[in-house]
Amino acid sequence: MYNPFQEKYEEETKDSDYIERSIKGDMKALEAIVLRHQAWIYNIAVAMTGDIHIAEDITQEVLIKIITKLSSYDSHKASFRTWLYRIVVNHILNMRENQKEKFFSKIEIQSGLDFSITQHPDNRKSMQPGYSLIHEEVKIACVTCALLCLSRKERIIFTLGTIFNTSDRIGAEICGTSKENFRKILSRSRAKLYNFFNKNCSLMNENNSCTCDQQTELLIKAGMINLNNLLVKQDAHGSIQDMLGEVINELEDSYFEFVALFREQPFLKGPDMIQWLRDLFNRSDFKGLFIKQ
Repeated sequence: MYNPFQEKYEEETKDSDYIERSIKGDMKALEAIVLRHQAWIYNIAVAMTGDIHIAEDITQEVLIKIITKLSSYDSHKASFRTWLYRIVVNHILNMRENQKEKFFSKIEIQSGLDFSITQHPDNRKSMQPGYSLIHEEVKIACVTCALLCLSRKERIIFTLGTIFNTSDRIGAEICGTSKENFRKILSRSRAKLYNFFNKNCSLMNENNSCTCDQQTELLIKAGMINLNNLLVKQDAHGSIQDMLGEVINELEDSYFEFVALFREQPFLKGPDMIQWLRDLFNRSDFKGLFIKQ
């Protein structure tokens, strides 16, 4: 599958062709752009919000911005990848906070989450039907909770730099900052999360006190797990690591288990935006905003 965050980017010619044809009204070319990027936009939105329904709305909103601004793209100023994902990042950074963000943004990752861990006994459920699914769901929800404790800027840079393994050069371009500042924020956010998981999570150290069983009821009550709509049952392309198609490099050996917590998350297929796009273009008012005369 196409990975827009690879350092070696060999898609400029294909991008230019799709863009030119799209602006002239070629729906197949526009659909090709959407198909290449919709899942990546959606999974970034899921990581940033912790909510698949809000992520779907964000994906649609971002795609509308990309489509309506496509004719203004200037290849001399930035690669299409940088231009497109800067729209994604700016949209997410400036959107209204959802309820989960509001709740977790008030929690200090060390004191707040540590408190929740110590207040809930280990209720073993390993013999109950469906345990393995719930266990995986708890892992996803716990990682999401920790991410939501970061500021949005820290969260987006951690998502790009650690989860999707984006280089400082590409990440800085997308986030509109310097490479030095990107690395600084990435290091700070990574340290916060690493220290928390290394101190508490039994998946990183079997001697740690926090187990997935221990957190199940808490996460259900907090609305982070919906037993009727589990993320582990959503259609996925595999794990994020599968999509990256690479191993964690040697410089990250000490962070291997930590990074794996995030990259073993499912890379969700998300909603198919093609039919939505076709319906959108059946509206003459929208089509007139897009096609270059």
